[in-house]
Amino acid sequence: MPSDAAESTGVAVATAETAAPAAPEIKADTETTASAAAETAAAGTVPPVVDAGTDAESPSPGRMSKPVIVAAAVAGVVLVALPMVLSGLLDGGKPGEGPESAGYAKDLPPGGGFVPGLAAPPADIGGVPAGQPGNQLPGQAADGIPAGQAGAPADPGTAGLPGGAPPAAGGGPAPGPGQHQAPPPAQQPQGPPAPAAKTVTYDGTAGRGCGGGTGFTGVGAYSDGKAGWVNHGNGGCGTSFVSIPMSGDANKDDSSAYGLWTFNTGPVTTGSCAVSVFVPTGDATEVGGSPSVYRVFDRFAVDKGTPVGTFQIDQIGNRGRWVNVGTFRINGAKLAVQLLNRGRDWSGSSKTYAHHAAATVKAKCQA
Repeated sequence: MPSDAAESTGVAVATAETAAPAAPEIKADTETTASAAAETAAAGTVPPVVDAGTDAESPSPGRMSKPVIVAAAVAGVVLVALPMVLSGLLDGGKPGEGPESAGYAKDLPPGGGFVPGLAAPPADIGGVPAGQPGNQLPGQAADGIPAGQAGAPADPGTAGLPGGAPPAAGGGPAPGPGQHQAPPPAQQPQGPPAPAAKTVTYDGTAGRGCGGGTGFTGVGAYSDGKAGWVNHGNGGCGTSFVSIPMSGDANKDDSSAYGLWTFNTGPVTTGSCAVSVFVPTGDATEVGGSPSVYRVFDRFAVDKGTPVGTFQIDQIGNRGRWVNVGTFRINGAKLAVQLLNRGRDWSGSSKTYAHHAAATVKAKCQA
């Protein structure tokens, strides 16, 4: 019967010979091992035990097995190829473009191109770090305050819309996503502006020698030397006047004699007229009314109407000047001024021959 050493040696050799064909790529090592085992058996030593179930021998101390080397090579290839594969996936597979940094696309989308989880966003985009002074858009001040408007926060924008929605016309909040702002109502065409209403006026002068729709009449006139009606001047408008004899009583008129100025106010049919009376120069026999009494009518037939106003003038105290006597209402485009003849033309038992002067009268009317 063989010894235990011989059985162990025989098993080791048989196993080695049987296992050698299963791994032809390491045949040289197997033959070397078998030869070494035979030599060891001949020397009377026990060779290393080979596991028949795995067909692989235990590695010698200080040597790395080939599977480990292969695995390390594969891992290195994978680590080198991984950034290139990810870059190809992110850039959309466009031909002719090289790889970019992991986590960023060449054409930045509205979100800035950052892919969460792949890489941290760069600290310098556009030359100014985020959060530093000067990091603002053109036309926008720092800290989110629009330029030229103190204290107003900047519009943070609307998600999905670069810069947010534009402000609504005329102020107020901007319409949100999916909302539509109604257009402003169409402006109706406007014609030319209405011309300003022109003020209708009338300006006339009445007296001896004047015309233009005016007239002067000496009602009840007669000639009796210095005791009757006396004409002065050359008969022209503004250079002539008439002296009217007084009734002899300061409170009583002689209705048969008076002076009358008339105005056809033309475009002003209803309105008001400012009246002025000119007092010529002369002595009491020519200009002696103290006072002279006048009445104003809105018709020419003064004996059939009621006066719209009255006034008095101290002719002696206003010789050589215009006297503004007031404003009077008219109707029917007619204005008349009457000079009454009441007055004292004597002093004690002596006749003074005092007269009222009737020169020119002006009327300025407005509708």
